[in-house]
Amino acid sequence: MDFVFDIDKAVASAAYLTKRNGGETSVFVLIKKMYAAERTALATWHRPITGDSFASMKKGPVLSRTYNLIKGEVSSTNSDMVKWAKHFSPRTENTIKLISDADLDFLSAREIEALEKSAREIDALIEEKGLIADILHEKWPEWQNPADFGCGSMPLNLEDVLCEVVEDESEIERIVSEVRAVSSAKAALQVSHA
Repeated sequence: MDFVFDIDKAVASAAYLTKRNGGETSVFVLIKKMYAAERTALATWHRPITGDSFASMKKGPVLSRTYNLIKGEVSSTNSDMVKWAKHFSPRTENTIKLISDADLDFLSAREIEALEKSAREIDALIEEKGLIADILHEKWPEWQNPADFGCGSMPLNLEDVLCEVVEDESEIERIVSEVRAVSSAKAALQVSHA
């Protein structure tokens, strides 16, 4: 199931984490921190931060649309890309730079807490272990290597993530039902404002 992607929250989240890192960050580390924050949000209050869809890739789970924005694989006239490009330089190899501050008011206090928690955890792993991809694969068992299925990436379902962060199966079903209802309402609002 897909959430309704919120570009403003995605930009604010990426900007918060990049600024926290001195205004420049590794694409790999940024996308892992953002995924970890989404996972924390789902585990804690059963809602995503950005509404981005998840995918399993060779080096672990990613936020699909955000990753495509980082890579520049979105038309430059796409409204999401226009918003992204106002705040981030095009990536240079595996690095992006924050070129202007984003409006963090799009994020709630608890969303910022989830981002901060994920940043501290990933930074600690990097400091302790260096290369973290294999460690994160173990830490996030919902990830599956897409190469095992003959592809470069594959969707990572909400239910698979929830099964790893929420213990009660009936709670998982309730969360999925609520998320679908909220996503439908947001989608309807976006259509009515278009």
